[in-house]
Amino acid sequence: MNSMFLSTGDDPYAHLRRHAAAVSKAAFDGLWATIELQPDPFARQRYTVGVVVAGMDGTFSFRVLDDLAKFECLYGRDDVAELRTLLETAEQGLLRARKDQMPLRDVQFDSTAVLLGDLWPTAGASLDAVLSRLYLDVVPFIPREERKTRDFITLDNTSVRRMVDDELKRIAGLSFERIHTEPQRALRDHATGESHWLEFNLEPPGKAGSVISAVYKTPTSVELNFLRASRDLATYARVKGLLDRQLALFVMTPAPGAMPPAELERVENILGEQSWNLEKQGFLISAHSSPSPLAQDVWDWAGVAT
Repeated sequence: MNSMFLSTGDDPYAHLRRHAAAVSKAAFDGLWATIELQPDPFARQRYTVGVVVAGMDGTFSFRVLDDLAKFECLYGRDDVAELRTLLETAEQGLLRARKDQMPLRDVQFDSTAVLLGDLWPTAGASLDAVLSRLYLDVVPFIPREERKTRDFITLDNTSVRRMVDDELKRIAGLSFERIHTEPQRALRDHATGESHWLEFNLEPPGKAGSVISAVYKTPTSVELNFLRASRDLATYARVKGLLDRQLALFVMTPAPGAMPPAELERVENILGEQSWNLEKQGFLISAHSSPSPLAQDVWDWAGVAT
């Protein structure tokens, strides 16, 4: 049978094979799932509020929506506070699962209103790049300003800490274990009887600190990250009786040229304001756009002898 779409001869696809090119294997292969909310157990409406991406070795990272302004149109301002609590439940459940090295399919949350969607295969340049792309693709309530900077790759705290830890291990050697600590812990305040869920990753003798990210597309995300990190460290210091200059935040900032100048200026204004406020409270603040100087500042602050 003759056809204008087929080659003559033994190989009908010969004309196509001449144009075939080898496609290199993606640097990252893994699985991903949506993070969903179902606020009303009697309604079938679900909202995609985040994304989680896992590598084939089981390690995973996630992003959860932090700006709920659009939900106010649906539920009103009062009910949005309850939705924010559910988002914190999602974050804490995923943090516990990551700490326990639990597979994504086995992740459990403290509320039935939070659940993971089906697992799907994915691939890309890196885990962080895939996470950023999927987050923008599938979460419908992202603020418009955040979508404008789609090509900008967000780095969450876990991603930044991974890079700084690699550098800190090189600098500190065996002393790394005396500086680094598991990021999540429950702390009981014996004075008030309250329990606090705290998140920070540096605890050299007599000190506490946290490596955090300011590599976000919106100033709101940067500000919230500062507030959460400083609140957890201040709570730990109060319970443990730590003094001024024993608390520190090490902040990864966006690289020059990584985002539009106007957006970068807004982020820098937040960094300056938050740093000034925290330094007045006795915090040491270090900010750099690459992991090497951040790791060096962590080492100098920790004061751990080799």
